[in-house]
Amino acid sequence: MKSVPARHGPASRLLRDVGASSRIEALVIVAVTTILLVRLYLHLTGYPQVGGATLHIAHSLWGGLLMVVALCGLFTFLGRTPFGFGIVAGGIGFGLFLDEIGKFLTKTNDYFYRPSVAVMYVVVLLLLLANRVVHSMRPTTAREDLANAASTAVDGLMHGIAPADRARALAQLRSARAGGAETATVDEIENLLARCAERAPRRAGIGARLGRLVPEWLRGERGTWVAAVALTLFSVSMLVHAALTLDDDLTGGDRDVTVQLQLVGVSATTVLCVAGLVGLRSGRPWSLRLFSAAALITVLFVEVVDFAVAEFGALLNVAVGAAALAVFSNRLGRGDADRPDVSSA
Repeated sequence: MKSVPARHGPASRLLRDVGASSRIEALVIVAVTTILLVRLYLHLTGYPQVGGATLHIAHSLWGGLLMVVALCGLFTFLGRTPFGFGIVAGGIGFGLFLDEIGKFLTKTNDYFYRPSVAVMYVVVLLLLLANRVVHSMRPTTAREDLANAASTAVDGLMHGIAPADRARALAQLRSARAGGAETATVDEIENLLARCAERAPRRAGIGARLGRLVPEWLRGERGTWVAAVALTLFSVSMLVHAALTLDDDLTGGDRDVTVQLQLVGVSATTVLCVAGLVGLRSGRPWSLRLFSAAALITVLFVEVVDFAVAEFGALLNVAVGAAALAVFSNRLGRGDADRPDVSSA
């Protein structure tokens, strides 16, 4: 019998953690939420300053401190337990740092420097795009499947293992075995998993928690279509509004960077939504992921720019994007994106 070629991929010291993508997205959500909350607090309190006549303690310093604390926590403790602390502390710190980026771009330390919103937009966009490229451009290798299963086993020996985590690790081992991994190594990791004590299911991730907010009647195909059409109409209306606003600005000789960024953002979401509708109608399994990406861009990018223009009048727009994201996250959390059955036809 011929042996199956090993799906090891290139010999690299960098092996991907399959759970890292969702953790990075969670960190970005915490960072963006921090920016919005800080702006709200400062607006309500009249932009106070911490310090005296000589000193001014900017909150970006606290952001840097929190990011260092998050890194130290991740470096110091074993297992996956520190990840939650790292996401929250690092996300808040990253948000505090980004919020004051205008001060570092101008000679006058201008916190209200309008193009700073554009810089925040680009930084967050590049971070999420890089995250998607690293984790989605190619499937996991046999080495990565083995490493992720072994990591789960080690964490399970220390803290116990939830049923879903055990099932995921066993699936990774089956994938590694099919990819040509050494049978003895796979068997050893399976033995470690068998020795892990059972524990209660871990707390649901952000996507799953959003999904629980969705009413029962919106959790099926009907809800998917309602959210898809609503998000598409919202994106198109925002696109028309941004285009008209930009046209008025250009006619008056003004060039508002935030309007241009908003136009770019809603153009991207509109394209994703239209492609998603086509895929949804024909039962394509990737359509939900397109809509999820469009909703994520709406919440994290378009609305950050919208807040710079409309301030807190943009909260209603955020609610639309967040509601759509909850519906799609619920379907993705149930694995519906892997089956071509989302069409209502």
